[in-house]
Amino acid sequence: MFDKKILSKIGLAIALVTSPVLQAVPVAAQVTETSVESLPNQHFIIDVSELEQTDIGKIVIDASAIGGQAALEIPLELKRISLSAPDCVDAGTYVLPVTATNNDGEIVETLDYPVTIKALTNDGESHRDWDEEIIYFLLTDRFYDGNSDNNNPYDLDYAGADNPRGVYQGGDFAGITEKLAYLSDLGITTIWISPIVANIQYDVSAGSQDGAFYGYHGYWAQNFEELNPHFGTLEEFHTLIDQAASYNMNIMVDVVLNHTGYGLHPLDGARENSPAGYPTDEDRAVFEDMLRLETGRDALTESLSGLPDFITEDPAVREQIVAWQTAWLDLATTPNGNSIASFRVDTAIHVDPVTLQHFRNELTTINPDFKLIAEAWGADPINHKNFLNSGKMDSVLDFKFKETARNFINGNLVGANEALIKRNEALESNATAGQFLSSHDETGFLYMLNNHLGKYKLAVALQLTAKGQPVIYYGEELGQTGANNWPVYDNRYDLAWEETETENHDIFNHYQTLLDFRHNYSEILAKGNRQLISGSNEDGYILVERAFQDEAVYLLFSNREEAFEIELAVTEADAIAFNHYNGEQFQADGKRLIIPATLLEEGGTALLTLDRGQFSVE
Repeated sequence: MFDKKILSKIGLAIALVTSPVLQAVPVAAQVTETSVESLPNQHFIIDVSELEQTDIGKIVIDASAIGGQAALEIPLELKRISLSAPDCVDAGTYVLPVTATNNDGEIVETLDYPVTIKALTNDGESHRDWDEEIIYFLLTDRFYDGNSDNNNPYDLDYAGADNPRGVYQGGDFAGITEKLAYLSDLGITTIWISPIVANIQYDVSAGSQDGAFYGYHGYWAQNFEELNPHFGTLEEFHTLIDQAASYNMNIMVDVVLNHTGYGLHPLDGARENSPAGYPTDEDRAVFEDMLRLETGRDALTESLSGLPDFITEDPAVREQIVAWQTAWLDLATTPNGNSIASFRVDTAIHVDPVTLQHFRNELTTINPDFKLIAEAWGADPINHKNFLNSGKMDSVLDFKFKETARNFINGNLVGANEALIKRNEALESNATAGQFLSSHDETGFLYMLNNHLGKYKLAVALQLTAKGQPVIYYGEELGQTGANNWPVYDNRYDLAWEETETENHDIFNHYQTLLDFRHNYSEILAKGNRQLISGSNEDGYILVERAFQDEAVYLLFSNREEAFEIELAVTEADAIAFNHYNGEQFQADGKRLIIPATLLEEGGTALLTLDRGQFSVE
């Protein structure tokens, strides 16, 4: 993956990766007196403020020795960058060369930065890496109402709304806390909750015939320093964090750095006959000089859906919006020492890159283990829009995965698998992707399939056994789905808790079985290679090997609707295959194994391990 030239070995390996630029350096490199130590996947700060030249126009660091970019730019405004090393990097000390050039591209100063990557130690407790997380995304307001006292904190006329689905439904922190056992039983390790801060209070459709619509989703902030009272108190938030920790689950919070809610732009004060709950001049004064008076047409300066747009490239604005968000790590810390573990960064592509870097740097200073996953519309592990291995994000949401899944369930088994092999090659433990099928911003995957449950279950099996981080949208595990139809938004349903009382719920059991298998073989499925062993589109099945460190599991996918048997070659005559999906076991006969395919309507999936030998590539 990257080359290492061993210079010496005194206890730990010291490696230096040379580059064509550095070979021509006319200035002797100084070795910084600062050094850092870090564990794999953990962030650390590279601070190059000791560079002395005044005519520096660009600073780059060669981080390829630890799996990063060979010419990663360090923002001049910051002279700091946050880096991490994937778990495939050997323990040792690595020298990362820093090169400063002037505006003519001439090298004016160089710096060698030693970084020590320490080995993970086994302290007897189970360890779960970032790329092993199983994420459950929920809209807090639509999940479960655990405290009805906070359902109408502003005393607004929700009951009289002409669009009942556009008002708050009552979900809150207490509701999530009450249902943690359900999420744990499902197999979730990270709960991603929608933005927690106080949102604008008023009906944004007031005065129109569009149907009432309030900021129940959380993405229209009015006060970044206070919790949304609909969701509960800080004490209730602390209880959620502590109780989640008792189930070995983390809390991920959605954050918005790009915009505020409607009604907070300086020009919005001129509105006549403003509706109940409309922002006041005092509310707008908080954002004075922070919002664009004139918007542009590029990703940075455009106004998304007409929302007031932060001038994120302005240094003062940068400092403020980052301070607001990072403060929540301390505010969320409970008396037991638990806190938020990660942020999902909304509309990241519309935020100034230097601001995102500053955000990452400040989070690293507070907690080197804190993680970020970016929403960048259209991003995937290969086209990640420079968010991965760039010092900014640990993961991106994979918008392309559902297209691959659609190709797969519609018959292109081999082509989809080849796409996932390429996807595998692009992912590392510290630069991964969250594969999802549905979200609050898109029509549900099952809805797009006209509720074809067989195809849906096959797509879910592909998602939950793929490298990367499975992201489950709340209710998907119960077969809930809907259209992305504003202002009702059928894809933002209340979770159907009555469905959870159904004994042997087909879709829930499908999810639970797959996630149990993923937990049992977590490293293989989160980190392992992918290889086609047998089958074709014409055969109507493929057998895929997922292998990591001399261990393997096998995924047998079928899209056929009639019963048939699959004969597979194995390396050992006494091999025994076990299907973890349904508990069946099969004995080889003369290095051949015959396994009945699972029908599409039953999920089209077999989760196989072999006792003795391997499947042979055919």
